[in-house]
Amino acid sequence: MKKNYDFNNEDFLKLDYKNTHLLKKFINENGKIIPQRVLNTPRAVQTRLSKAIKQARYLSLL
Repeated sequence: MKKNYDFNNEDFLKLDYKNTHLLKKFINENGKIIPQRVLNTPRAVQTRLSKAIKQARYLSLL
């Protein structure tokens, strides 16, 4: 089941490890990152998203 989340420039700029409210939309209930093929996001957005999630996990924000 594909989730189509449209990233505008404002969301792309807010994509940071400190913005946990936005990052929680992209992880499932087990804490895993939802894959690119499900989210339908471009590669640049997905890599930036995964780096932000991993950094937030490391700092125990997620």
